[in-house]
Amino acid sequence: MNDHNNSDPEAASSKAERRRTKIIQTLMSGSSTQIRDLAESLGVSLMTIHRDLSVLEKEGLVRRLRGSVSAEKSLLFESSYNYRGRKNVEDKRRLARAAVARLEPGNAVMIDDSTTTYYLSEFLLDVAPLTVVTNAAPILEKLRHAPEIDLISTGGRYHPGYHGYFGANCEKAIRSYHVDVAILSTTTIQGLSLYTPDEIVVRAKQAMMQVARKRILLADATKFTFSALNYVAEITDFDLVILTGDIPPGKLDLIRASKVNVEIV
Repeated sequence: MNDHNNSDPEAASSKAERRRTKIIQTLMSGSSTQIRDLAESLGVSLMTIHRDLSVLEKEGLVRRLRGSVSAEKSLLFESSYNYRGRKNVEDKRRLARAAVARLEPGNAVMIDDSTTTYYLSEFLLDVAPLTVVTNAAPILEKLRHAPEIDLISTGGRYHPGYHGYFGANCEKAIRSYHVDVAILSTTTIQGLSLYTPDEIVVRAKQAMMQVARKRILLADATKFTFSALNYVAEITDFDLVILTGDIPPGKLDLIRASKVNVEIV
């Protein structure tokens, strides 16, 4: 078993995160798995795997039962915030850092509920003071004590799958503001069009785009690999599209041909 103690706490934490992400990916098939088999496949002790599963259970992602483990039903949908939040973290940080570099002190910024834009909260203090308007509960939590951030919640009905606020009251609140910049991500990009699984999310994103003087879209390569039901907008509706460098070449060529302003990070 390759399960020795790591003297570097940060490296150990990162290793544990990668292991837990693999556990989630294994369970996403929808069938239950023997905990002993999971430990063996990951090359760790039963004690370590139970520690990982305990963390994931507290996050509402898995359920243990008599020696086996399965994904919670909510995890079997792409809309699970905790699951999405674990994917491509470093890509999301790079995208967020590049977007914050486009902001100026004093800006009013609208931020959507996506797990990609959550990482903006790690860098916004670099350009404070700012006004931040968001429907994303994790951003509200992260920035609630941040100095020089005038934080505004859209309110609305809380949706646990997206860990954010939506609905008519949310959209009405969004439309009552006019901001310098709206920063959004999307579930998927097909051709030059953005799609997302849920129409309540569509309406919130579209409202944010309508009240912003400038619109920035953030997307990593995974956004080009699957489809979703509800149309949001065109890539060309954005003033700047920030992408990671591993976008499939043909898809990137199509975006560049649209003459939209693209930045690769």
